This record gives sequence, C-alpha cells and structure tokens, in this order.
Amino acid sequence: MIIAPEGTLPLENSMLPGGASGASSSPSWTEDSFDMRVLCESFSETEMESGDTSVNQGEARPALPANPVASRGEEAGPSNRAPPGVPYPYQPDEVIGGDCLLSIERRLLAKYSFPSLEVIRMARFDAEDRFEVKVEIIKLMAGLDPTGDWMGRGARALDNPRTATGEESLEKLCYLLDELKEGGVESPIFSHLRSKVFLKWNDDAQNSAS
Repeated sequence: MIIAPEGTLPLENSMLPGGASGASSSPSWTEDSFDMRVLCESFSETEMESGDTSVNQGEARPALPANPVASRGEEAGPSNRAPPGVPYPYQPDEVIGGDCLLSIERRLLAKYSFPSLEVIRMARFDAEDRFEVKVEIIKLMAGLDPTGDWMGRGARALDNPRTATGEESLEKLCYLLDELKEGGVESPIFSHLRSKVFLKWNDDAQNSAS
C-alpha cells in the first residue's frame, strides 16, 4: 500500500496498471509514458525551431529607412533639394529658361522602350534635382548677365550634346552652380555660359526689323 497524505484516500497497488509491478511491467503504461515523452519532446523542438526561425528572420531583415526618398541623392548624385516634407517648388510643366521638369524626365527615359515603375520613379527624382539646379544657374546668370535671354532660353546653354540624353550630369550642374556662386562674373564658368546663350538684343532687333 502507498501511504497517502493525511485527508486523502490511500492509493492501492491494484489501482496502478498491472498491480504493484505495473509501472515497470505493464505494456500499456510503458507505451503511454513513451508516447507522452515523445509528444513533449516534439512540442519542445517545434517551439525551439519556431523561436530560432523568428530570430533569424529578425536578423536577416534590414531596417527600413525613415524616409526612402532621402536615399535618392545617393543614386542620382548630389542633390540641391529642399529637406523631406517641403513641397517641390516647381510644377512639372512649369517652363523656366525654355525647359521644364517633364521635358527633362522625357529625355532621361527616351532610351527605355518599356521603363519599369522603378525606372520612371528614379527618372522623376533625377529630373527634379537637375531642373532645380538648372533654375538656380539660370536665375543667377540672369542677374550677372542682363543681356542674355536666360529666363527665355537659358537652359539651352546648359545642354550637353555629347551625352545620349542631351543632358548635362547632375554633378557637373552642381559644379557650375558652385563656381558661379563663388566667382561670379570673374569665374571662367560665367564666360563659358555667357558665350552659349542667346542675346536679348538679337530678338529685339529681329522683332523691330519685322
């Protein structure tokens, strides 16, 4: 007999499977115990594997940037854009100096027969950056060179016919702007651009002659 704690009924050996030796000799008791151990081990292994998988996935998944658009400058070159959250200052079809954002974007996409959405998105970012720098150069040159038709056709002085798109690189445009800001009319860039722009008096003379 197994002595039970006070207040409980004694548990007879006959109540165990197989009597007194049931724990060691009963086939059903042994199989049940083995099944329980296997079930517990399987559950533990499954739980551990699930935990490992979630940990591994957490390490492998890169953190999302706070602002995906901010990385565009790294792909398209130096950017002169306003900080994130500030609206772009120009409309897509707003013409300044004979050029606009949409025209630049079309030239950048001309080499693609069927551009993907990602290519179109990056071309828009690139065009925005280029147009914004071009406008700064045009406005700066309009003040430094009043005889030039900068606001009407000044963007043509910034073209590069040696490239496939006819566009100057963003890096070069930023360089031109920095040189103009630093040197003004004494900068070699000023003389170079001044020689490429149409003059206002040419248009005035033609209009008077007609």
